[in-house]
Amino acid sequence: MAPDPTPDPESTPELSEEKINEARDAWCKTYVHVWADLSKGHYDKDAVQKAADEHWQRSPRSSPVMVATTEFTKATKAAPPPAAAP
Repeated sequence: MAPDPTPDPESTPELSEEKINEARDAWCKTYVHVWADLSKGHYDKDAVQKAADEHWQRSPRSSPVMVATTEFTKATKAAPPPAAAP
């Protein structure tokens, strides 16, 4: 007997809006955390959060650590962060 071609709904669950929002929040939080660590706390929080959201919208399956690290490196080459006070 041939298997039923109709997929079982339990085996391919749709992502709910809640799950998507949770994934987005986690992705963006990780991106901001990495940026904060790399910048040693010297960054524009609103701009970094906006950038995180934009990157997530473009490629939600990418690594937030890799994206944040790459973007931080690009930004510091363009304009180095201010030196920490002694």
